[in-house]
Amino acid sequence: MRVYYRISDAGYKKPKIATKKHCLLNFLSQWPLEEIEVYADKVNAETKQFLDDYAELTSLNVQYIPEEQGGNAASWRYVKEKALALPDTEVVYFVEDDYLHLDYSRRILLEGIVRADYVSLVDYPDKYIPASRGGNPFIDDSGSEPTRVILTASTHWRLANSTTMTFATKVKTLREDNEIWSKHTSGVHPNDFPCFIELLQKGRSLITPIPSLATHAEPGTLAPLIEWEKV
Repeated sequence: MRVYYRISDAGYKKPKIATKKHCLLNFLSQWPLEEIEVYADKVNAETKQFLDDYAELTSLNVQYIPEEQGGNAASWRYVKEKALALPDTEVVYFVEDDYLHLDYSRRILLEGIVRADYVSLVDYPDKYIPASRGGNPFIDDSGSEPTRVILTASTHWRLANSTTMTFATKVKTLREDNEIWSKHTSGVHPNDFPCFIELLQKGRSLITPIPSLATHAEPGTLAPLIEWEKV
């Protein structure tokens, strides 16, 4: 597996239950360092010093995205090209800098990727909020979307209609879907929701675990049923 972890100090400032440094350390504590490449985009001096110090102590692979390549969609396009240079059979996990992960999430991700084209470790709360209340546009007033549930060795999974830019796939799948990814990441911000809808219309599958194994750190988007403040 290869992990592309993107971290940036640019962008909108929003309340989070964990700092980006905490999210990164949480992730590094669970994943083999030799699988991880950290790509820093427009980081401040404090973050750069932390990354450089950590890399010197641990041999973590930290790279700095050139300024002209910066921005959310641009930095993802940058690491996508790195991924496309890998063998078709390689599993790649794209990770944004404001997610918390539970223990064993790596092992369970690998269980999921043999059952679906795309895997997210996050059971997003929008999957249970009807469109009439500002939730997912494919969720009706029952608070549910049409789905299927599968079982792997460690968890249940559900078919989902979308996720964010934190997901795993195989390089072969990414290569075959590159035209769709390029279409939806050509601007300033990735358009993840319509991208996954188009991928599913193409026949791709996306699964997420129930309960969640990771969460976005914004208070309003925390995955349900887990006390993430303690992670």
